[in-house]
Amino acid sequence: MRLLFVIDEPGALNAKKDSSIALMRAAAARGDEVYTATIKSFVASGEGVGVLARRAQVCDGEPWHKSGEEVLRGGEHFGAVMMRKEPPVNGAFVEATLLMEKMRAPVCNSPRALREKNEKLAILDFPDLIPPTIVASDIETIAAFHAEHKGAVLKPLDGMGGRGVLALGAGDLNVRAAASMLGGDEGRLIMAQQYIPEAKDGDRRVFVIDGEPAEIMLARIPKPGDHRSNMAAGGTPEARPLGEAEAKVARKVAPALAADGVLFAGLDIIGGKLTEINITCPTGLQEVKTQTGKDLAADILAAVEKLQS
Repeated sequence: MRLLFVIDEPGALNAKKDSSIALMRAAAARGDEVYTATIKSFVASGEGVGVLARRAQVCDGEPWHKSGEEVLRGGEHFGAVMMRKEPPVNGAFVEATLLMEKMRAPVCNSPRALREKNEKLAILDFPDLIPPTIVASDIETIAAFHAEHKGAVLKPLDGMGGRGVLALGAGDLNVRAAASMLGGDEGRLIMAQQYIPEAKDGDRRVFVIDGEPAEIMLARIPKPGDHRSNMAAGGTPEARPLGEAEAKVARKVAPALAADGVLFAGLDIIGGKLTEINITCPTGLQEVKTQTGKDLAADILAAVEKLQS
């Protein structure tokens, strides 16, 4: 299979942690041809959509790859496309997904889902699985939610890696200032969620592949003095068997994601409550393989291969 990976600049990827690299290594191990491009690489005309792509020789160490010459190739050259550009889902990202829909190759995840399923807002499709949550830009509405629930976690809708996520305890006088800082004064929407006490022990990243939860999840433990468990914010990942509470949530969410063209997702769950659905560039594959030997990337590629039929 010829696989095109649409990624951030290759030099920005961490060879020891990046899940896109895990996927490319798994593809190389299968004997697949690996190509890389960025969202700046697409070229469209009345004849179709192509991409300026480089053939990559993927290695296990560092540097993790050797790239060939950049060549314009039509979409039909590829068996499948893996869209792995990290957020934000901005104008350039959206435009790239529009062109991907016109390529003559299946795309994982679905370009439409990548545009329409905001990773924060997507949880609202599952109201019985989430903690008390509101989305608003009005600062007094957010302050009232904070007071009602004796504390809240505030999140920007376009963040990643824990950036801009603020935990405010009961009676915290900074709630209005925090909402203003996140853009409420400018009309930007903010998500506010009731603080879940189990957050002190971290969250659980559950991997969903082709409509089913994986049997291994990552517990992500915050570093001392920080409420954020994201690995990008210093959280420590621990691979564990899928827990009963997490499985209950994942088995309700996974079929709906598959129906929307989401082949690979990462669910964030705290205390049995769904807090986020990551579909743009889910991480954690290398940590699972390092700690358990289980290659979830190979399972994902096996599911991608079925998209060609």
